Amino acid sequence: MSTLTVFANFFIDTPERFIRVQDSFKSFRDVKAEKWVINVRGRFADQVTTFLMKELGEKLISFRLHSQDGWFFDTRQMLSAIDGDYVFFWLEDHLNMAETFILDSIVEELKENNADYMYYSFWWGGALRQRYQGIPMTPGRHIDWFNHTVDNNPTIQGNAKEGVFLIAVCSIFKSDLFRKIVLTDDPVPKRWPKETPFDFEKCPTDVHWLPLQVALPRQELFASIDDDHVHPGSSLISRGLYPCREQRQTYAVTNKVSIQGRMGNLLAKSYRRILSFFCFQPKKK
Repeated sequence: MSTLTVFANFFIDTPERFIRVQDSFKSFRDVKAEKWVINVRGRFADQVTTFLMKELGEKLISFRLHSQDGWFFDTRQMLSAIDGDYVFFWLEDHLNMAETFILDSIVEELKENNADYMYYSFWWGGALRQRYQGIPMTPGRHIDWFNHTVDNNPTIQGNAKEGVFLIAVCSIFKSDLFRKIVLTDDPVPKRWPKETPFDFEKCPTDVHWLPLQVALPRQELFASIDDDHVHPGSSLISRGLYPCREQRQTYAVTNKVSIQGRMGNLLAKSYRRILSFFCFQPKKK
């Protein structure tokens, strides 16, 4: 039987985010996780920690880390508490839309098939699967899986004009892979401000992370509350499934963004445009 740890290192600084983290938790609270390893930063850290302690009891391993060294440094201090077979990277602005027994079954399938990781959100009405058209997969009960390699990466990237991230945060990870990402100083230079987790994700050209045994769900599992960036109308708010109490804000970035942080965001946007132009052009026959 496989074991699961729920991990989060999030920034909760507004009443709305506090509401959302509670709603997100309640949507999958019954998942068979042995422990929840959670670090909470921001103005509502006390309230979130108290809420989770009441709900989880001894299953909660809580941290209150918010150093000047950034998200990765703080997350490394949490690694000793993270064990088991798989790690669920919890994002507080995503809600579970499936029965929790399906999530439990998926974790078992991941272990049975030695999968490295699986997207659990951004189903986009099935468009997530379309990004992997042309890639042979092995079918399972609730997931399909394939080996993502340097050789088949161009096919995958050609299916989406903006490219397909090799690794995304909204995923379930084999513990060894999760640990490797957190401990590896990659990318260099950094694309995002150190206060954010975004450099955890690996861009379409970060092929030194391949090969990876990747699983894809066969149905929608989680959905973003308010993120319509890639597929307009796909968020829960846009679908009328969650109340809109305030406009979308950038995740986990304080209002006092440094000049370095602004430059990091600007460079990252420019980098993606360059990647889109040079890396994803159709091949000439």
